[in-house]
Amino acid sequence: MSQLASIERDGGSLVLERYLEPLAPYLADKNLTEIVVNRPGEIFVEGPGGWTRHEAPALTHAYLSHLATAAAGHTRQDIGPEHPVVSTSLIGEERCQIVVPPAVPAGTISLTIRKPSTLTLTLDAFQQAKLFDEVRVTGNELRPDEHRLLALKEAGAWHEFLDLAVRARRNILISGATGSGKTTLSKALIAAIPAHERLITIEDTAELVIPHQNCVRLLYAKDGQGVARIGPRELLESCLRMRPDRILLQELRDGTAFFYFRNVNSGHPGSITTVHADSARLAFEQLTLLVKES
Repeated sequence: MSQLASIERDGGSLVLERYLEPLAPYLADKNLTEIVVNRPGEIFVEGPGGWTRHEAPALTHAYLSHLATAAAGHTRQDIGPEHPVVSTSLIGEERCQIVVPPAVPAGTISLTIRKPSTLTLTLDAFQQAKLFDEVRVTGNELRPDEHRLLALKEAGAWHEFLDLAVRARRNILISGATGSGKTTLSKALIAAIPAHERLITIEDTAELVIPHQNCVRLLYAKDGQGVARIGPRELLESCLRMRPDRILLQELRDGTAFFYFRNVNSGHPGSITTVHADSARLAFEQLTLLVKES
Protein backbone atom coordinates (compact mmCIF):
# COMPACT_ATOMS: atom_id res chain seq x y z
CA MET A 1 0.00 0.00 0.00
CA SER A 2 1.38 3.41 -0.98
CA GLN A 3 1.97 6.06 1.67
CA LEU A 4 -0.75 8.26 0.14
CA ALA A 5 -3.27 5.40 0.19
CA SER A 6 -2.35 4.66 3.81
CA ILE A 7 -2.90 8.30 4.80
CA GLU A 8 -6.27 8.36 3.00
CA ARG A 9 -7.33 5.14 4.73
CA ASP A 10 -6.30 6.38 8.18
CA GLY A 11 -7.96 9.74 7.59
CA GLY A 12 -11.18 8.04 6.52
CA SER A 13 -11.11 5.85 9.63
CA LEU A 14 -10.74 8.90 11.87
CA VAL A 15 -13.72 10.58 10.19
CA LEU A 16 -15.81 7.42 10.57
CA GLU A 17 -14.76 7.06 14.21
CA ARG A 18 -15.91 10.61 14.89
CA TYR A 19 -19.33 10.04 13.33
CA LEU A 20 -19.74 6.79 15.25
CA GLU A 21 -19.37 8.56 18.62
CA PRO A 22 -23.14 8.59 19.42
CA LEU A 23 -23.14 4.82 18.87
CA ALA A 24 -19.89 4.15 20.75
CA PRO A 25 -21.49 3.04 24.07
CA TYR A 26 -23.59 0.48 22.22
CA LEU A 27 -20.70 -0.72 20.06
CA ALA A 28 -18.67 -1.28 23.24
CA ASP A 29 -21.45 -3.15 25.07
CA LYS A 30 -20.60 -6.85 24.84
CA ASN A 31 -24.19 -7.83 25.67
CA LEU A 32 -25.55 -6.31 22.47
CA THR A 33 -25.62 -8.03 19.09
CA GLU A 34 -27.47 -5.55 16.86
CA ILE A 35 -27.63 -1.76 16.63
CA VAL A 36 -30.14 -0.24 14.23
CA VAL A 37 -31.19 3.25 13.25
CA ASN A 38 -34.50 3.44 11.38
CA ARG A 39 -34.95 7.21 11.36
CA PRO A 40 -33.31 10.32 12.85
CA GLY A 41 -33.36 10.73 16.62
CA GLU A 42 -33.58 7.13 17.80
CA ILE A 43 -31.61 3.91 18.15
CA PHE A 44 -32.80 0.35 18.71
CA VAL A 45 -30.41 -2.20 20.20
CA GLU A 46 -30.85 -5.94 20.64
CA GLY A 47 -29.50 -7.86 23.59
CA PRO A 48 -30.48 -10.89 25.68
CA GLY A 49 -33.79 -9.25 26.60
CA GLY A 50 -34.79 -8.37 23.05
CA TRP A 51 -35.08 -4.94 21.45
CA THR A 52 -34.73 -1.68 23.42
CA ARG A 53 -35.34 1.82 22.07
CA HIS A 54 -33.13 4.80 22.99
CA GLU A 55 -33.48 8.49 22.18
CA ALA A 56 -30.55 9.84 20.15
CA PRO A 57 -31.04 13.56 19.45
CA ALA A 58 -27.51 13.83 18.01
CA LEU A 59 -28.53 11.60 15.12
CA THR A 60 -30.12 14.22 12.90
CA HIS A 61 -30.76 13.45 9.24
CA ALA A 62 -27.70 15.49 8.23
CA TYR A 63 -25.54 13.66 10.78
CA LEU A 64 -26.77 10.26 9.61
CA SER A 65 -26.07 11.25 6.01
CA HIS A 66 -22.45 12.06 6.89
CA LEU A 67 -22.17 8.81 8.86
CA ALA A 68 -23.54 6.81 5.92
CA THR A 69 -21.06 8.43 3.53
CA ALA A 70 -18.14 7.80 5.90
CA ALA A 71 -19.17 4.16 6.48
CA ALA A 72 -19.53 3.48 2.76
CA GLY A 73 -16.23 5.22 2.07
CA HIS A 74 -14.53 2.98 4.64
CA THR A 75 -14.77 0.16 2.07
CA ARG A 76 -14.35 2.51 -0.91
CA GLN A 77 -18.00 2.54 -1.94
CA ASP A 78 -20.34 5.33 -2.97
CA ILE A 79 -23.80 5.85 -1.55
CA GLY A 80 -26.53 8.15 -2.80
CA PRO A 81 -29.72 8.28 -4.90
CA GLU A 82 -28.25 6.10 -7.67
CA HIS A 83 -26.64 3.64 -5.22
CA PRO A 84 -28.92 3.75 -2.16
CA VAL A 85 -28.08 0.31 -0.74
CA VAL A 86 -24.57 -0.47 0.53
CA SER A 87 -23.10 -3.37 2.50
CA THR A 88 -19.96 -2.29 4.32
CA SER A 89 -17.95 -2.84 7.50
CA LEU A 90 -16.92 -0.52 10.31
CA ILE A 91 -13.67 0.03 12.20
CA GLY A 92 -14.22 -2.87 14.60
CA GLU A 93 -15.15 -5.23 11.74
CA GLU A 94 -18.86 -4.82 12.48
CA ARG A 95 -21.02 -5.51 9.44
CA CYS A 96 -23.15 -2.55 8.42
CA GLN A 97 -26.06 -2.34 5.99
CA ILE A 98 -27.00 1.18 4.87
CA VAL A 99 -30.10 2.26 2.95
CA VAL A 100 -30.79 5.86 1.95
CA PRO A 101 -33.53 7.55 -0.13
CA PRO A 102 -35.10 6.83 -2.54
CA ALA A 103 -34.93 3.22 -1.25
CA VAL A 104 -36.34 4.45 2.09
CA PRO A 105 -38.79 7.34 2.64
CA ALA A 106 -37.42 10.87 2.30
CA GLY A 107 -36.03 12.21 5.56
CA THR A 108 -34.98 8.77 6.83
CA ILE A 109 -31.81 6.69 6.69
CA SER A 110 -31.53 3.05 7.75
CA LEU A 111 -28.40 1.66 9.42
CA THR A 112 -28.14 -1.93 10.61
CA ILE A 113 -24.96 -2.83 12.49
CA ARG A 114 -24.23 -6.47 13.28
CA LYS A 115 -21.55 -6.87 15.94
CA PRO A 116 -19.14 -9.79 15.45
CA SER A 117 -19.71 -12.64 17.86
CA THR A 118 -16.96 -13.20 20.42
CA LEU A 119 -18.62 -16.29 21.89
CA THR A 120 -16.86 -19.61 21.34
CA LEU A 121 -18.33 -22.81 22.78
CA THR A 122 -17.10 -26.39 22.74
CA LEU A 123 -19.41 -29.39 22.43
CA ASP A 124 -18.77 -30.02 26.13
CA ALA A 125 -20.05 -26.52 26.90
CA PHE A 126 -23.18 -27.20 24.86
CA GLN A 127 -23.69 -30.40 26.84
CA GLN A 128 -23.17 -28.70 30.22
CA ALA A 129 -25.65 -25.97 29.28
CA LYS A 130 -28.18 -28.73 28.45
CA LEU A 131 -28.69 -27.24 25.00
CA PHE A 132 -28.93 -30.69 23.46
CA ASP A 133 -31.95 -31.37 25.67
CA GLU A 134 -33.96 -29.15 23.33
CA VAL A 135 -33.20 -31.27 20.23
CA ARG A 136 -36.27 -32.85 18.66
CA VAL A 137 -36.34 -35.28 15.75
CA THR A 138 -38.17 -33.75 12.80
CA GLY A 139 -41.18 -35.72 11.67
CA ASN A 140 -44.55 -35.32 10.01
CA GLU A 141 -46.38 -34.69 13.26
CA LEU A 142 -48.30 -31.44 13.56
CA ARG A 143 -47.24 -28.91 16.17
CA PRO A 144 -49.74 -27.81 18.86
CA ASP A 145 -50.38 -24.49 17.10
CA GLU A 146 -51.06 -26.33 13.84
CA HIS A 147 -53.62 -28.58 15.55
CA ARG A 148 -55.24 -25.44 16.97
CA LEU A 149 -55.31 -23.78 13.53
CA LEU A 150 -57.01 -26.81 12.01
CA ALA A 151 -59.61 -26.84 14.78
CA LEU A 152 -60.34 -23.14 14.27
CA LYS A 153 -60.63 -23.69 10.51
CA GLU A 154 -63.10 -26.53 10.98
CA ALA A 155 -65.13 -24.37 13.38
CA GLY A 156 -65.18 -21.46 10.94
CA ALA A 157 -63.63 -19.21 13.61
CA TRP A 158 -61.79 -17.10 11.07
CA HIS A 159 -60.98 -14.16 13.35
CA GLU A 160 -59.24 -16.45 15.84
CA PHE A 161 -57.70 -18.48 13.01
CA LEU A 162 -56.05 -15.46 11.40
CA ASP A 163 -54.95 -14.01 14.73
CA LEU A 164 -53.26 -17.28 15.70
CA ALA A 165 -51.74 -17.69 12.23
CA VAL A 166 -50.05 -14.30 12.62
CA ARG A 167 -48.86 -14.93 16.19
CA ALA A 168 -47.63 -18.43 15.27
CA ARG A 169 -45.52 -16.86 12.49
CA ARG A 170 -47.18 -18.69 9.61
CA ASN A 171 -46.43 -17.28 6.16
CA ILE A 172 -49.65 -15.76 4.82
CA LEU A 173 -50.48 -15.23 1.13
CA ILE A 174 -53.63 -13.19 0.41
CA SER A 175 -55.10 -13.77 -3.05
CA GLY A 176 -57.84 -11.91 -4.86
CA ALA A 177 -58.70 -9.79 -7.86
CA THR A 178 -57.93 -6.08 -8.19
CA GLY A 179 -60.05 -4.11 -5.72
CA SER A 180 -61.02 -7.17 -3.70
CA GLY A 181 -59.51 -5.85 -0.45
CA LYS A 182 -56.17 -7.67 -0.35
CA THR A 183 -54.27 -4.66 0.98
CA THR A 184 -57.02 -3.88 3.51
CA LEU A 185 -56.81 -7.41 4.93
CA SER A 186 -53.01 -7.33 4.97
CA LYS A 187 -53.12 -4.13 7.05
CA ALA A 188 -55.39 -5.83 9.58
CA LEU A 189 -53.05 -8.82 9.80
CA ILE A 190 -50.00 -6.58 10.23
CA ALA A 191 -51.74 -4.86 13.16
CA ALA A 192 -51.93 -8.28 14.86
CA ILE A 193 -48.14 -8.76 14.78
CA PRO A 194 -46.66 -8.38 18.31
CA ALA A 195 -45.49 -4.80 18.86
CA HIS A 196 -41.94 -5.76 19.92
CA GLU A 197 -41.01 -7.31 16.56
CA ARG A 198 -38.79 -5.66 13.95
CA LEU A 199 -40.56 -5.37 10.59
CA ILE A 200 -39.18 -4.59 7.16
CA THR A 201 -41.60 -3.82 4.34
CA ILE A 202 -40.93 -3.81 0.61
CA GLU A 203 -43.32 -1.58 -1.33
CA ASP A 204 -43.54 0.39 -4.57
CA THR A 205 -45.74 2.93 -2.78
CA ALA A 206 -45.83 3.38 1.00
CA GLU A 207 -49.45 2.29 1.52
CA LEU A 208 -49.10 -0.34 4.26
CA VAL A 209 -49.99 0.93 7.74
CA ILE A 210 -47.27 -0.12 10.19
CA PRO A 211 -47.94 0.74 13.86
CA HIS A 212 -44.67 -0.85 15.03
CA GLN A 213 -41.84 1.44 16.15
CA ASN A 214 -39.01 -0.81 14.98
CA CYS A 215 -39.79 -0.77 11.28
CA VAL A 216 -37.99 0.05 8.03
CA ARG A 217 -39.91 0.71 4.82
CA LEU A 218 -37.93 -0.22 1.71
CA LEU A 219 -39.19 1.38 -1.50
CA TYR A 220 -38.64 0.73 -5.19
CA ALA A 221 -39.93 2.28 -8.40
CA LYS A 222 -42.22 0.00 -10.38
CA ASP A 223 -40.77 -1.24 -13.70
CA GLY A 224 -37.37 0.31 -12.91
CA GLN A 225 -38.57 3.86 -13.57
CA GLY A 226 -36.68 5.53 -10.71
CA VAL A 227 -33.21 7.00 -10.39
CA ALA A 228 -32.03 4.02 -8.35
CA ARG A 229 -31.90 0.87 -10.46
CA ILE A 230 -33.11 -1.40 -7.70
CA GLY A 231 -36.21 -3.53 -7.44
CA PRO A 232 -37.84 -5.86 -4.95
CA ARG A 233 -35.27 -8.58 -5.63
CA GLU A 234 -32.38 -6.35 -4.53
CA LEU A 235 -34.33 -5.14 -1.52
CA LEU A 236 -35.13 -8.73 -0.52
CA GLU A 237 -31.40 -9.45 -0.56
CA SER A 238 -30.77 -6.34 1.55
CA CYS A 239 -33.39 -7.51 4.07
CA LEU A 240 -31.25 -10.50 5.03
CA ARG A 241 -28.60 -8.09 6.37
CA MET A 242 -31.08 -5.92 8.26
CA ARG A 243 -32.10 -8.31 11.07
CA PRO A 244 -35.84 -8.54 10.32
CA ASP A 245 -38.22 -10.49 12.50
CA ARG A 246 -40.59 -10.43 9.53
CA ILE A 247 -40.40 -9.39 5.88
CA LEU A 248 -43.62 -7.91 4.51
CA LEU A 249 -43.81 -7.74 0.72
CA GLN A 250 -46.57 -5.50 -0.59
CA GLU A 251 -47.28 -7.67 -3.65
CA LEU A 252 -45.74 -10.80 -5.15
CA ARG A 253 -44.89 -10.16 -8.79
CA ASP A 254 -42.83 -11.72 -11.56
CA GLY A 255 -39.09 -11.75 -11.06
CA THR A 256 -39.25 -11.82 -7.26
CA ALA A 257 -41.17 -14.95 -6.26
CA PHE A 258 -38.20 -17.33 -6.10
CA PHE A 259 -36.12 -14.91 -4.03
CA TYR A 260 -39.07 -14.16 -1.76
CA PHE A 261 -39.66 -17.82 -0.94
CA ARG A 262 -35.96 -18.40 -0.42
CA ASN A 263 -35.76 -15.54 2.06
CA VAL A 264 -38.88 -16.30 4.10
CA ASN A 265 -37.80 -19.95 4.33
CA SER A 266 -34.30 -19.07 5.55
CA GLY A 267 -35.13 -18.12 9.11
CA HIS A 268 -37.66 -15.32 8.58
CA PRO A 269 -41.13 -16.89 8.89
CA GLY A 270 -44.31 -14.93 9.48
CA SER A 271 -44.33 -13.01 6.22
CA ILE A 272 -47.48 -11.47 4.75
CA THR A 273 -47.90 -10.71 1.05
CA THR A 274 -50.54 -10.59 -1.69
CA VAL A 275 -50.98 -12.05 -5.17
CA HIS A 276 -53.47 -11.56 -7.99
CA ALA A 277 -55.59 -14.73 -8.23
CA ASP A 278 -59.32 -15.44 -8.05
CA SER A 279 -59.14 -18.43 -5.69
CA ALA A 280 -56.80 -20.27 -3.35
CA ARG A 281 -56.26 -23.00 -5.97
CA LEU A 282 -55.46 -20.47 -8.67
CA ALA A 283 -53.12 -18.72 -6.24
CA PHE A 284 -50.91 -21.82 -6.16
CA GLU A 285 -50.92 -21.95 -9.96
CA GLN A 286 -49.99 -18.28 -10.05
CA LEU A 287 -47.14 -18.90 -7.60
CA THR A 288 -45.77 -21.64 -9.84
CA LEU A 289 -45.78 -19.30 -12.83
CA LEU A 290 -44.17 -16.47 -10.84
CA VAL A 291 -41.38 -18.72 -9.57
CA LYS A 292 -40.69 -19.89 -13.14
CA GLU A 293 -40.53 -16.27 -14.30
CA SER A 294 -37.98 -15.55 -11.58
